Amino acid sequence: SRTAVAPLERLKILQQVAGSTTTAYNGVLTGLTHIMRTEGMVGMFKGNGANCIRIVPNSASKFLAYETLESWLLSRARESDPDAQLGPLTRLTAGAGAGIFAMSATYPLDMVRGRLTTQVDGKYKQYTSMTHAARVIVKEEGVLALYKGWLPSVIGVIPYVGLNFAVYGTLKDVVAEWQGLKSGKDLSVPLGLACGGVAGALGQTGGDP
Repeated sequence: SRTAVAPLERLKILQQVAGSTTTAYNGVLTGLTHIMRTEGMVGMFKGNGANCIRIVPNSASKFLAYETLESWLLSRARESDPDAQLGPLTRLTAGAGAGIFAMSATYPLDMVRGRLTTQVDGKYKQYTSMTHAARVIVKEEGVLALYKGWLPSVIGVIPYVGLNFAVYGTLKDVVAEWQGLKSGKDLSVPLGLACGGVAGALGQTGGDP
């Protein structure tokens, strides 16, 4: 899924760092056309390898942390109310905690990926690979430089991942009830994808700044 949207991911980062210095990346079509014209197809996927390497441990730790936190919060709620069920607030809290854990555990990979992605062909290339970038950053800026931007990233991941899990789980329950199914696990693939799309859009919008 990350590879499928890699061109848009790179364009997003270039738009974020370009500021008012250039209009080459203004607009989706204009930006993608400029990347293709100046860097070719390879430019569309620059930094994608690092992103894929990052997303495996990130997703694994995020889902593990979410399941653990969700179970713990539900068990605590059932101590006072044996009939307590998962609700939006529980999912939001577990999702936010999982997002913080996963972001913190894999942030150096995200930081290196960002440095690689913002390099543009035709200009001096400071980094040639993930390992080279990590070595140069540590050597020139220190180990703590691998966590530059960690705080705003964590702040952003709270509404993003929290809303993602909360909306997705709640939507599945609502749609399952509407369809007359026992639980959200019984939803068809298209309906599950639709719930995930809505949840992802709301989460991304909430954490985008």
